[in-house]
Amino acid sequence: MDTVPARTAISADAAQRRRGERARTIPEQIADHLGIAILNGDYRGRERISEQEVATLYGVSRGPVREAIRALEKRGLVELFPRRGAYVVDITLDAIADIFNIRAVLLGLAARNLAMRSDAGDAVAELVEHTNGVRRLAAAEDVDPVAFALAVGRTGGIMYRRCGNPHLIRMLRQQNQGSLWGLIWRERPLDFLTAQRRLETAADWMAVAVAIRKSDGRRAERLVRKALYDSRDGAMVTLRQLRGEQVDPSKFIRD
Repeated sequence: MDTVPARTAISADAAQRRRGERARTIPEQIADHLGIAILNGDYRGRERISEQEVATLYGVSRGPVREAIRALEKRGLVELFPRRGAYVVDITLDAIADIFNIRAVLLGLAARNLAMRSDAGDAVAELVEHTNGVRRLAAAEDVDPVAFALAVGRTGGIMYRRCGNPHLIRMLRQQNQGSLWGLIWRERPLDFLTAQRRLETAADWMAVAVAIRKSDGRRAERLVRKALYDSRDGAMVTLRQLRGEQVDPSKFIRD
């Protein structure tokens, strides 16, 4: 298994602080890096994770590694067995495609709910302003795909936090914090790698903002799903190249 040393994780965390995000702890950083390695196929399903090897690789004691592995268990990426240790859960590309499809449905519903609210003027104004910023970022030269992915993610955050559905808000927040979804965009996005994709994505989210401003909930929901399905397709291309796997064609659902 070949992954990123801890000192690189720490420097990445410094970049995160520059973006104004909470600095992650060493166990959180290790968990994220191991999770990304699992996602990319560097660890295979049912492969054992050696605490000592990981501790040596990252230059830390075994304590932070144990915390990281427990975090990975909560995310559903590893299984812990008494006296045997931690084993990687088999994360297939089909499962990752399913996560995109679930996200598309949930976030699409959030967009529809927001569009139908009569008291969402401030949220809509914030969304329009932010999507204008995404468009400017997409048009800029030498855009960091990570920065662009974060900007797109904040677009979804504006929508669901103000959608007025507390159950939906909780589900989307949990998906951000405790599943593969957050890892997909953490350090190396699987989509938005070309200028064309970034421009297409920006146009999609601008259209979502317009639909919400016009209280057209059905159109907003449909456009959000399209944006997520397009991103799913781009991610599958990247992951197929990394992992050498194929995806069940039935996973490529469309409205």
